[in-house]
Amino acid sequence: MITIMHHLLGRHTTAARRVVSSSGSFFLCSRTYKRNIHASHKPHLAAAAANKRNKDLFTPSPFKRSDKININDKFMVKRDLREGDNPYGIRRYLLFPRDNLDDSTQKPTIIASINANKNILFGAQLHTKQSQSDEDYIADYFAACEPLLDLAKEDASINGQQVQALATLKGLSLWIKECLDRDGDGSEVLTSLLHGEQPNILLQSDKEGQEVESRSKESSNRRARQNVKRQSAALILNNESDRILMLDAIRAIATGVPRPGHSVVGQGTYRDGEEGWKSLAWEYSNLATVPFDISNGVTGLEEVSLYKSRDGEVASIEHLASVDADYLKVAGGAMARMFFV
Repeated sequence: MITIMHHLLGRHTTAARRVVSSSGSFFLCSRTYKRNIHASHKPHLAAAAANKRNKDLFTPSPFKRSDKININDKFMVKRDLREGDNPYGIRRYLLFPRDNLDDSTQKPTIIASINANKNILFGAQLHTKQSQSDEDYIADYFAACEPLLDLAKEDASINGQQVQALATLKGLSLWIKECLDRDGDGSEVLTSLLHGEQPNILLQSDKEGQEVESRSKESSNRRARQNVKRQSAALILNNESDRILMLDAIRAIATGVPRPGHSVVGQGTYRDGEEGWKSLAWEYSNLATVPFDISNGVTGLEEVSLYKSRDGEVASIEHLASVDADYLKVAGGAMARMFFV
């Protein structure tokens, strides 16, 4: 199965090439010449004027002059390109201590990293855990990843596309299991499935959702809600047997225990539980706070909170975005697609 993460990591993908003919290029230059206010009788000068104007539409890469940027006197960020010299292909942003990176006798110590492919960021993680305390880990995670994200986000916008992120939901399965143990308490979606009731979040329009593409925060939030309403409305089931089928599938995905009559938690289970699992994942992802609050007992949302701290908004849930065995256990493969607005 080809997953979103496989695409982002460059597996199962093909490179597309666009060839512009000489006649096509001339036609574009001719149009520019006719419409540009600085039009000249020399087409190449008109084209140059248009190119200069169009530069303002794009953000210059912070790594234009060097693949290393010093963020202060102790740390630096390095951009590691994975597809030759393509700055917009698969790449990693790595946080290093400056003294360690300058010492050729030592292997560089990676403190934190963020991955990217084109305008999509993913996989923000802390590599050096200095303390066993959850509070200290969260503090270190944000201290290391926030400046890294700032540079990665700016670099991902160089082609004028809105920057997106895929955030892991590593505590989703645990949260659902805990809500199941409390008879649905803590989740309106799960309460509705357990008791056959329709919670407030389901009493919404089932209008087809739109992606959050606008850079206007108000507009983006509205579109994100429309998307979620569409997904939530899918939980209005036709009959009792459908409700039980979905609930059993969700329980199996969350616990790893196959449904009655099944020997494994397989593709059929993920298919039957898809809409319910996506609605639960959206509900869970919106528990992320800024700043991150570990005292509320909800774990595994630090990456969502990190992106939210830089104006990221959850737009939709990607089902089976990763089929890594360990990630299936902790999140059922679901990830949150976010847009920076």
